[in-house]
Amino acid sequence: MFDHLIPRKTDAARALLQQPAARQRLAPGLRMLLITIDGRRSFAELRSVAAGLGLVAPEAFEQLRAAALVAWGEEQAQAAVPTPPTNAERAARLVRAKFFALDLAARMLAGRDQPLRERAREVDSESRFQAWLEECAAAIAQAGDAQRAALFLERVAASA
Repeated sequence: MFDHLIPRKTDAARALLQQPAARQRLAPGLRMLLITIDGRRSFAELRSVAAGLGLVAPEAFEQLRAAALVAWGEEQAQAAVPTPPTNAERAARLVRAKFFALDLAARMLAGRDQPLRERAREVDSESRFQAWLEECAAAIAQAGDAQRAALFLERVAASA
């Protein structure tokens, strides 16, 4: 594998992750790895993410590539230049990021996330989302530690 290459999600991956049934179509570790692939980090950087998810990096990336969910190298050159997102696409991305963050916060707080869930209903803009994320991170830091809160923020940023 080429550590300098940067994997990217394909249109098929984006469509799969938008479907509620996606949780059953991919193993949880592969799904989290796919969510983490953002088109900015190289294989070298993502290898530690894969290991943290209990995956063997080369095989996990090959599984995603074989399923046409990620592309890299020459395949990226063939991909169309992305167009700027519309307001509807930005709103949909915000909703997806909010639900991903809610799910992750619930896991990290082990059932002590009810106040955050209630405040999440008020999140309707990027600025409110960022403020709410900071609340989540503070709650996670208080329940665990600052490193766990930083991991929360990193994973949410990678999913957006």
